[in-house]
Amino acid sequence: SLIKHLKDNNLCHKFERFEALRPNASDDIGGLKSKGEYGLWLSFISLLDKIAKQNSDGYILIIEDDFRFKKGATAILDSVLKNAKDINHEIYFLDYLIDLNHIELHFKQLNNKYSEKTLFFYPAALAYTACTSCLLIKKSFSKYLSQLLKNLFHNLKHEKKLIPIDMALKDILKISLIKGSIIFPPIGAPDWSIDLNSTIQTNHDLSIRNSMRAYLLLRIASAGLKDVKFCSLEL
Repeated sequence: SLIKHLKDNNLCHKFERFEALRPNASDDIGGLKSKGEYGLWLSFISLLDKIAKQNSDGYILIIEDDFRFKKGATAILDSVLKNAKDINHEIYFLDYLIDLNHIELHFKQLNNKYSEKTLFFYPAALAYTACTSCLLIKKSFSKYLSQLLKNLFHNLKHEKKLIPIDMALKDILKISLIKGSIIFPPIGAPDWSIDLNSTIQTNHDLSIRNSMRAYLLLRIASAGLKDVKFCSLEL
C-alpha cells in the first residue's frame, strides 16, 4: 500500500491523505471516456481548493496512490526544492509519460557533467507529455490554478468536449497561462503491479493497453524503480 511505501521511505509523516472524489453513476462525464478520468478532474480541483485555504508559503507535493518513490527520494526532493526557488515556476512534474524525445533530449544534455545525482529541468511547455502522478505546486498558485481549471471544466463539459485533466494542463502550459518544468530523471513512477487495476485507462483495446504498459516500463526504468533486466523481461 502507499502508506507502507511511505513508511518504508521515512516519508509518511510528511503526507496527508486526501480522499478522492468518486462520480455518481448518473453523472454526465462531459465527453470523457471513463468515470475515472472524470473523478480525477473533481478530485484535483477539490484538492487545489483545500490547499488554497492553507498558508501560502512554499510548495506542496501531490502524489497519486499508485505512485512509488525511488531510493534516495528525500535527498532528491530537497535538491528539487532548492532549484525551484531559483527557477521560480509554479508547477514541477516529477513523474510523467516518457517518450523517445525525452531520452534524446536528456542524452544531448549529458556531456561530461552527469552523475547519479544530476537533475535536469526542462520547460514543461515543450517537454510535458501527460500524467499527474507526482507533481510539486507552489502553494500561493493553487487558487489561481483551481479557478483556471474550473473554468475549463465547466466550458468543456457544457460542450461535451472534456479532455483528461493532464491534457488540459498541457494545453495551458503551451499557451503560457502557467509556467512549469519537468524533472529528469523522474523521482519515481506508478507501481507496476497496481497499474493492472487502474480505473483511468479502461477504454482501450488490448494492443493499446499493452503499448501503454510498455511505456510504463520505460518510466519505471528511467526512474530506477526497477532495473533494465526486470523491465525487459516484463515486455
